[in-house]
Amino acid sequence: MKLNKTALAYGALLLAMLISAGNFLFGNLAVSEVHPVALTFWRCLIAAMFVFPLVMRGRSNPLKQFKGSWLRYTILACIGVVATPWFVYSALRSNDLIDLGAGYTSVPLLTILFSALLLNERLRSVQYLGVAVALIGALIFAFRGNLENLINFNPHLAFLLMITSNACRGLYLVLLKKWDMHPRPDEGLFVIFIVGIVVLLPFVVIHEAGTLQPLDYSWQVWGSILFIGVGMGAIYLHLLNFGTNEVGASTASLFAYLVPILVAVEAVALKGMDFQIYQGVGGVLIIGGVLIATRLHRRPVAPDHPPH
Repeated sequence: MKLNKTALAYGALLLAMLISAGNFLFGNLAVSEVHPVALTFWRCLIAAMFVFPLVMRGRSNPLKQFKGSWLRYTILACIGVVATPWFVYSALRSNDLIDLGAGYTSVPLLTILFSALLLNERLRSVQYLGVAVALIGALIFAFRGNLENLINFNPHLAFLLMITSNACRGLYLVLLKKWDMHPRPDEGLFVIFIVGIVVLLPFVVIHEAGTLQPLDYSWQVWGSILFIGVGMGAIYLHLLNFGTNEVGASTASLFAYLVPILVAVEAVALKGMDFQIYQGVGGVLIIGGVLIATRLHRRPVAPDHPPH
């Protein structure tokens, strides 16, 4: 029975990574017609709609939850469900999906750096090495493996937007830890989505009011919006939570390294993109650096007696 549950957890994590990789493909399709701020709004709104039944079933009080920590929830919403996807979908206006998929792997690295800055966690020498290796890999992507681009400072802006999104995601995770917040779907998470909707709504109204045909998207784009909202906003989180609870955070986090591989396969197979040598070299350096920084450092030895 335990084996079956573990197998289900691995299957759930694999499906979560497939959805995450699909976010790149469908996001790239959607931003051809939808502004990134509108796509972020739809993702937030659909996610809130899927969480709402949990609020009703649990008879929870999200308003009370918000009043207790309104400033923190507002900050978390602005960083986690507004800025993070906004930068992602801005980056996905570029067709360089392989580069952007590789940039996704920098989340653990940026989380470590924010932890050192905000939580006063000391980095070990081997972690600095990992950061340096990953940074070299990121620079290869940032300048497309071209020395001339580096000399002339002609960076790959979409890749830098993806790194910015990952920085927001890492900051969001560190703030959750710093403030000791564990937002339940039927309370805290729902509040975060609602605050995100309120923040995004004026921007969406202003943008759509300035277009000739507001909300006039093709059915393919509406399908992409639905996939992003349901997949990333609702199903992904539940799959990730289930898998992590069963096999542990350390094992579950390794599945994130499947995302750039899946994105590369999608980009080559479905969009006919060519795989470049610099992408292979840069990808290996980024993933290797992240593994060094997060996996190979020696963990502190537990004391013989728990502290009082």
